[in-house]
Amino acid sequence: MTTKRKLPNKSSDDNQEMEVEGGSKRKQITKKRRDIDIEKANQLMKKSKNSNKEAAESADKEVIVVNEKRSNDDDDDDDDDDDDDDDDDDDDDDDNDDDDESKTEDHKKPEVFQSKSNLEIVAWLVDHPEILRLALEMNNTDVAISSSSKITDDKIRLWDESVKCLFLRARSPRGEVFDELITKIFKIKIHSNEAKSYLEKTRKFFIDFRNKFNQIILTSVEEFKEIRKNRASTGSLSQKELIDYVDEEFVQKILSRQLVAVNISELTRNGGFNTLVDFVRETFKVSWNGKNLSAVKELDNMTKKLTIPSRSGNKIVDSLSL
Repeated sequence: MTTKRKLPNKSSDDNQEMEVEGGSKRKQITKKRRDIDIEKANQLMKKSKNSNKEAAESADKEVIVVNEKRSNDDDDDDDDDDDDDDDDDDDDDDDNDDDDESKTEDHKKPEVFQSKSNLEIVAWLVDHPEILRLALEMNNTDVAISSSSKITDDKIRLWDESVKCLFLRARSPRGEVFDELITKIFKIKIHSNEAKSYLEKTRKFFIDFRNKFNQIILTSVEEFKEIRKNRASTGSLSQKELIDYVDEEFVQKILSRQLVAVNISELTRNGGFNTLVDFVRETFKVSWNGKNLSAVKELDNMTKKLTIPSRSGNKIVDSLSL
């Protein structure tokens, strides 16, 4: 009887080893495929984002063109367009933040430096010190011009204030007074073209101030004459009528253009405002029978010695010799 010997199941062991090896290889292959798939997915996502961006930009342009061509659209259509635009914008915002920042920074650079980093530009400037020096000089010049412009603006404001304060002291000052005013404010030679320009403007201001002041006085005289007529009042203008009609409120109104440059509280404390009230009353009186410019001019003597406190606190006008 023949005895059959059971051989070891080598095939089974080999199969197990093959399965192990096969499994390992399958894992590696699967991993590689997964990596490839991820890379492809990333590329597809990137392309998708770019496509979305282009689509959004195209949609925006189309919406703009349509909106320009249509004068009256339904509200529902407008809402739909807005919703579509908002969705596209929301999708693009997060994806394009970094790109937008980079583009914004690049746009600030000259075209020749668009492809250069800030560090590379600095290195280039170090190698070209004459360019760096020129840039610094230009920057300092801009600062100097800005500072000079501010100083000029301040002087113009001081000049405007001073002209108004001077008018309260004298309506017809000597020409030398204007010369002194200009040189003290602008620190320039009186025969320079700049000084001549300011002198011309100052004279025009005074002519305008005088004409309007005299016209308001004459108009007010006629208005009060009409009031007296309605009251059946006859005869000469009485002092009581003058005081009652030309009061502090009347004076503030008639001199409002000039008083804006004055510290009213200080002017009242030093008695200057009461003097101005008396001056306006006298002007009203000498104009009762019509225009009398020579008599009005003589009234400058009432106010020449006044101290007119400016709002800025500057005392240039007080220092002028009238």
